[in-house]
Amino acid sequence: MAKDFIFISCGQFTDAERGLGKQIAALVRTWTNLEPFFAEEVHDPNGLDTNILDALRHCVAFIVVMHPRGLITRPDRSAHTRASVWIEQEIAVATYIQRIEKHPLPIIAFKHVDVGREGIRDVLSLNPFEFTHEAEVLAALPKHLEEWRSSLKPSGIQIRLQSAKGYMNEGHVIRKLEVTLVNGTNQRITEYTCMVWLPASIFKHWPDLRLPGETSPIGSDPRRCRFKETDKGSAKPRAVDSRDEARLATLDYCTRCAGISPEEIVEAKVWIDGLEYSDQKTIKELAADAERRDAH
Repeated sequence: MAKDFIFISCGQFTDAERGLGKQIAALVRTWTNLEPFFAEEVHDPNGLDTNILDALRHCVAFIVVMHPRGLITRPDRSAHTRASVWIEQEIAVATYIQRIEKHPLPIIAFKHVDVGREGIRDVLSLNPFEFTHEAEVLAALPKHLEEWRSSLKPSGIQIRLQSAKGYMNEGHVIRKLEVTLVNGTNQRITEYTCMVWLPASIFKHWPDLRLPGETSPIGSDPRRCRFKETDKGSAKPRAVDSRDEARLATLDYCTRCAGISPEEIVEAKVWIDGLEYSDQKTIKELAADAERRDAH
């Protein structure tokens, strides 16, 4: 996934269920600033390993819809309607993430009126919204998503672009562009790759400057830099501890030259455990950010 996302656990056995999952994904895009994860492909061992479990571990919220999967008779001869085994397993994994890994994971749950309680759900307080038809799920969901839009916090890993105070050069204000990797998770980050794209105009004072980790030819636009955990000339990886942050790069740039094209974009991306995190700001937004920081 390219950014923080919401995991959608919904049946895919019927056309109606697959359609519901896709409509929930569309609502997530409409009502939040997050992306949905809804696995449309048939579940198989490879998909479970590389997609489902990985997505559950990295999602910032969880939407689950339990459809009936058939009536069973228990040894005591009581009848019980079960939900999808896949859905029940995804709920169990989400519970583990909440309870054992201590990772906050808000959940919105929907349960068909026929589905009974069993397994780990029997001891959870999901308080699911009960429905008889998919339309009821779609009608109830926007209210919850609107609440999430303001309350959901990022997954904990961020790449952050900021502008800091600098110095004067030939009467021009030179600021420092800071590229920072923020690790708000409980896991230590030991491997990462970061790429930064910079408009060439902001380096007019230093036309022959070779930027740290630069992978693009001098004079190209945009300029492109790459940073890894093995940089800084050390054989020991430059890891980022849990609940900590690391400055990956500090680059000087001229605010006056950059201000000629205030809508030009500075972009940074970092790849960690197969996931991509990004930040993007215009020159104008960086200037506003710098003014706010100076004011404080």
